[in-house]
Amino acid sequence: MSKVVKVINNYTRKRENEKKTKQDENRVAKRRTLLFGSVLLVVAGILLIVAFNQKNQNQLIHEELVQAQVVLDERKNEAEDLEQQIRQLNDDDYITRIARSEFFLSEEGEIVFNLSDLETPEEKAEKDENGK
Repeated sequence: MSKVVKVINNYTRKRENEKKTKQDENRVAKRRTLLFGSVLLVVAGILLIVAFNQKNQNQLIHEELVQAQVVLDERKNEAEDLEQQIRQLNDDDYITRIARSEFFLSEEGEIVFNLSDLETPEEKAEKDENGK
């Protein structure tokens, strides 16, 4: 038990009221701080999620861009090859060479021999040895 007796007068009542008011103000201030801190954390979390999703989207778009660039390069090479073929097909000498080699066309008085299908006796002997 406490042997201290509380003196009740105007001064002590005023001090107790001030102390209670100060405690109430502190409690409200703590709640406000907690509320604003929570809101701040939620906003920061949302921003982090958005940033992460944006990074993933950027990575996917970058991969698509790289694939599209590869396809574009292939198409450019293909177009260059086709342009080269067009130039060659417009050249009479090229057409003559193709006609002579592919279709065995000859000028008057020429005899065409196809030597690529002929085998030498050594090649024939090697095939016989390897095949049997």
